[in-house]
Amino acid sequence: MQATNSAQIFESDMNLIDKLTTYYNDVVMEMKKVTWPSRQELQESTVVVLTVAGVLAVFTFVVDESLNALIKQLLR
Repeated sequence: MQATNSAQIFESDMNLIDKLTTYYNDVVMEMKKVTWPSRQELQESTVVVLTVAGVLAVFTFVVDESLNALIKQLLR
């Protein structure tokens, strides 16, 4: 019975190694299919993201300050 358990453990380890190897090979294959953006596209997208984040931050600040002032007026 001990030999069977050792064999099963070895087999499951090999099964895990096979699965990991297959997964890695699949990832490499899929990454080769990816169309990466050019440097120009990446820069433009970064500017858009930073601009939108900045606008949302300013909007959130203005709304927060306005509501804060309104609540202070109502509580007086």
